[in-house]
Amino acid sequence: MRYSALALVFLLFGCGSGTTSLPTITPAPTSSSVSPLPELQPRLDAIGVLLTACIPRLRGEPVDPVDNCAHLMPDVTGVLDEVDKQAAKLPPAGQAAIAETRRHLAEIAPCEPWFAAGGVSADGSLNARCDKAWDALFKSYNALRNAV
Repeated sequence: MRYSALALVFLLFGCGSGTTSLPTITPAPTSSSVSPLPELQPRLDAIGVLLTACIPRLRGEPVDPVDNCAHLMPDVTGVLDEVDKQAAKLPPAGQAAIAETRRHLAEIAPCEPWFAAGGVSADGSLNARCDKAWDALFKSYNALRNAV
């Protein structure tokens, strides 16, 4: 019983991260019917769920193979390309979010082996750079999702 309680404490506190919940990509409090690209909402939401589901991998925790974290960057790129094709329909904030997300995708590209290794390496500067790149991608994708 003591071991179960200890395991629960680790789960609640993110194995020492000090947080009790994972960040999530959530839609803005508007309905998709007012979205300039309502047909892309389901795909944008699905990629947001994928980004959120892959966060435990960055803590070195196992993730369900169905989450497909190994193909995360191509999935983000694919939906970004679909949004970019219709960028003229977006307000300026949406167009800026496309550019920002694309920039963060380029910054995280060298970190794909780091991500595949669970978000850790023996190189502290690589860890810091890739962790920062992941956070920036996560935030910019959330902004993109809410702008579309």
